[in-house]
Amino acid sequence: MPIQTDKLLVLGLFVVVIAATVGLQMLHSQDVAAPTTQPDHVSVPPATPALVGQFRGISLQLHNAEPNHPYEEYIDEIAATGANTVCLVVTAYQENASSSSLFIEARKSPTRQRLKDLIAYAQRKGLHVALMPIVLLENPRAKEWRGKIEPTSWDAWWEDYRNYVLHYAWVAEEAGVHVFVLGSELVSTETQTEPWRALIADVRKRYRGLLTYSANWDHYEVIEWWDQLDMIGMTTYYDLVDGENPTVAQLCEAWKKIKASVLKWQARIDKPLLFTEVGWPNQATCAQYPWDYYRATDKPDPRAQATCFEAFFKTWIDSPAVAGFLVWEWRNHPGQNGGLKDTSYIPRGKPAMKVISRYFQMPAPASQPTQPAAGPQPVESQSTTND
Repeated sequence: MPIQTDKLLVLGLFVVVIAATVGLQMLHSQDVAAPTTQPDHVSVPPATPALVGQFRGISLQLHNAEPNHPYEEYIDEIAATGANTVCLVVTAYQENASSSSLFIEARKSPTRQRLKDLIAYAQRKGLHVALMPIVLLENPRAKEWRGKIEPTSWDAWWEDYRNYVLHYAWVAEEAGVHVFVLGSELVSTETQTEPWRALIADVRKRYRGLLTYSANWDHYEVIEWWDQLDMIGMTTYYDLVDGENPTVAQLCEAWKKIKASVLKWQARIDKPLLFTEVGWPNQATCAQYPWDYYRATDKPDPRAQATCFEAFFKTWIDSPAVAGFLVWEWRNHPGQNGGLKDTSYIPRGKPAMKVISRYFQMPAPASQPTQPAAGPQPVESQSTTND
């Protein structure tokens, strides 16, 4: 019996290694295969996407490959908030900021078919779907994050990133995804205009929906390839007011100056705005350090979080320049339940959720048109492969 057990253990480990290797080999390939219970928060009927003038959604990170992981339950919860959109976030990893290779972790990433099934499920719930591939560092060194990557070989990194993005562009096309976000907060890459333009052109050959990129709140103006996209995507993690106990009036005053600056720049670019990450952690310091969800994990402050959402939507909800809002983020595994003591961004079970739902139900302004910039593109046909 011990011998048989050892054999089974070795076989199991072998299968895991092979599965993880599949994701790595896919990114290094020269070709990207084409396809053929009631929540405890405010519940309102989902809006009909065809009648909505703004994307009003919540992001859901997909970090589990188990076929029975309850993503459908989380999509149900998102639909019940009054959102008309869900943004599904998928991930490629690199070891640290200097790594030149990316890999999809097969144990953490839903298969292509599972992802397509989730997209179809969300659409049956009346939701638009956005798909956003992001990069995470698996073993970051001090103060490293995806905005600071400096690979030893940019050519190798871009080859992997291209294959990663095109893989999910095919999924987006197959599944009828409405918005494809082809990157997020890759600050150190954003002045490399030609690689980005080449990637966008390749994506256009495979995907016919709306394209955007999620720029960091303090780095959107340096990008010279917004003209190739359909919307300007940007996060909202501004330092608004110092200290704790912010008021709506203080926050609105801070947003007033930011809004004037953003809209002046946006008018020059002449593309609608999509706020790709709208979020504040449930922490006392959230108005000053919205990006730092480790800063005050011992000081939950649901009122401050709700106040930040109130001021943001009060400032932006009726702006014709805004194509939509994606709230960051929803729970993505059973251990995340939200609630007043939870200091994460998740609004579930917190006063912030009531604020979000109230604004999601307001009539949308007559926004700028959001049609693909280049019109429908021919989609290249390639052979089908298995997941």
